[in-house]
Amino acid sequence: MITEDEVELAHLPASFDGATIIFLSDTHARLLKTKEIEQLRGKADWILIGGDIAEEGISWSIVRQNLRFLSGLAPTYAVYGNHDKKAGTNSLSRLLADSNVQLLQDKTVYLQKGMEQIQLLGLDYRSRQAEKLLQNMREGCSRIVLIHDPLEVLRLDLDVELVLSGHTHGGQIVIPMLGPVLLSKAYRTVKSGWFSLKRSDKDTRSGKLLVSRGFGTNHLPLRLRCPAEIHLITLRVPARNSPEQ
Repeated sequence: MITEDEVELAHLPASFDGATIIFLSDTHARLLKTKEIEQLRGKADWILIGGDIAEEGISWSIVRQNLRFLSGLAPTYAVYGNHDKKAGTNSLSRLLADSNVQLLQDKTVYLQKGMEQIQLLGLDYRSRQAEKLLQNMREGCSRIVLIHDPLEVLRLDLDVELVLSGHTHGGQIVIPMLGPVLLSKAYRTVKSGWFSLKRSDKDTRSGKLLVSRGFGTNHLPLRLRCPAEIHLITLRVPARNSPEQ
């Protein structure tokens, strides 16, 4: 399932208006199909992967094929998730490099359109450097954070415009009246979808958090009332900042 959204970023440069990101997370052992990928060809400026690219005991050929499919569409960046750590980051880091996917392990890069830039910060799973890295991000620049676990977003109290995360699988199996049966209670408030980073009515932040349902499965190889998704996100300059205004 392709989920399409437009999101306004307060400091987005004019040249980035209409720029697009393909975001996916938690592929685990699921193989991306050529038909699924081909419908996204030519539609994205960048691809961001929100972790759990692999899992313990996985066939590395599946990971290699997935990564090469994606990096063949647009410049691709990734962060680690908890299952990537269990699978073995030595093997995974080599596959990422061989597939031309840049690992953002507590690292900032700049995405460019013409002469203008925005910042992309990728945080390692359970990063110990996150607060320092966030403090060093350029003020007044549009900032996107790629992170696996959405609860880390709440812990870090991020002041950024857009955060992309996964990890929850949206609950994966959702039963009426019972809700997401495979999801810890700690994640129920950020199960999936879009959320504001504002903490109160007095909070002036305008940042947004996206929690993806992810593409693969965990524990059980099935989903119920919680379809897999890949996101196609279009960045927009707020109307008040638009060149036409």
